[in-house]
Amino acid sequence: MAVDAPTPPAALQATASRAGLGARLPFTPGIRRNLAWKGGSVVVEKLLRLGVIVLAMRLLGAEGWGRYSFALTWALLLVQGTDLGLALFIARETARTGRPDPQLIGEVLTLKGALSLLYLAAMAGLVWWHRDEPVVAAALAICTFAALGSSTLEAINHVFRGVQDLALEARANSFHAMLQFVIGCAVLAGAAVVWERGLTAGPGESGEAEILIAYALSTVAAACLALVWSGRLLLRVTRPRPGLSRANLVRFRREVLPLGIAIVASLIYYKVDIVMLRELRGDTETGLYAAGYKALELLAVVPSILLAATFPALSQALVRDRVESRRLHRTALRLLVIVGLAAAVPLAVIPHWLTAILGPRFAGTAPMLQALAPCVVLTFVNYLETHMLVALGLVRMQMLLSIALIGVNVAANLVLIPRYGGVGAAWATALTELALLAACLVLVHRGLNRAPLPPNLATSHAE
Repeated sequence: MAVDAPTPPAALQATASRAGLGARLPFTPGIRRNLAWKGGSVVVEKLLRLGVIVLAMRLLGAEGWGRYSFALTWALLLVQGTDLGLALFIARETARTGRPDPQLIGEVLTLKGALSLLYLAAMAGLVWWHRDEPVVAAALAICTFAALGSSTLEAINHVFRGVQDLALEARANSFHAMLQFVIGCAVLAGAAVVWERGLTAGPGESGEAEILIAYALSTVAAACLALVWSGRLLLRVTRPRPGLSRANLVRFRREVLPLGIAIVASLIYYKVDIVMLRELRGDTETGLYAAGYKALELLAVVPSILLAATFPALSQALVRDRVESRRLHRTALRLLVIVGLAAAVPLAVIPHWLTAILGPRFAGTAPMLQALAPCVVLTFVNYLETHMLVALGLVRMQMLLSIALIGVNVAANLVLIPRYGGVGAAWATALTELALLAACLVLVHRGLNRAPLPPNLATSHAE
């Protein structure tokens, strides 16, 4: 798709100017175009999703939101087993060759479908395990399909990223967000009216439970419709050929599986605090922490914009010109540090703004938000550095690092959550991010000072 090359999003451009980067940014017109598409679409997506999430939080309260977050966290953790790095592998290989491979993409989607059967079985086991908690069991069952739909959408988006046409990804994500907003608000409003009129079992837990289930169902409906739309966009780029070949299965095992384990492990140490909080402190504390953590996730849009636009170019530069790759890395790192600091300060200084938005039932979120503030800068930088590990082919090292960080995070949570609750979980997150940063800085520095990578790099050779 031919698109003019507009300037980057205003916020990023202004920050670059204040940092003294200006015209010295080594970003190509293609990266600038992708930044503009990604930045514009993400603003629309986040505003739409934020609107429906705020409505859901206000209706559910901290306890109800804690239950929903618990169910969604389990689904998001286990659904990674259907990806195992396959999506990022598609983006990397497509970027390196300059064109999508229908057979490779088709085989990736076929393998994802097979892995989905294992995921469904695992989620069914969780539903059975929580059979004595009907609301939680229902939420787990519904979130199973919402997470699978979102994971499949993300795999399709990585094809668009690989061909460096983020206009298609922007259209797909914006449509999905619009569906979530329209369907979610309609369902929540209808459920709230029914509850208030006494057509349910009455006020209290039962009414909030019905709102929770209605909201979860709206996310499934939105994901299904978005999949139809994204599938049509994918056919404009390539026509995947389903199947599985022995050669690609060997490649997946050698190159993708270590990355997949690293991704699953990293998600565990990012998300396990929600599961541990509910077990150790209950639904309300979980809901308060999840609300504060949602602010951190929303801010993570900045590194996601930058990396979605620059990761293909970084992968290419590492093959062709190591000097250019170092320049691109330095520029991205400096930009993320500056923006991260600018975003972290308001969270630390004026955390009570979230209570004003969500209502008095979320007043306990403020101290947790303050404790999460340092994580903003750390998360921004680590987002770049972990992508650099992938681009450098150091996925086995990333796998080992991520597994080790699970131990760091779980141990910290076991010590801090019983005494400090959500604030302790935030401190454990910051400690884990610091450990990750220390390791990544060493690995990325060494990798960037090596000779250019061969185009057909195998992970084992890279290490």
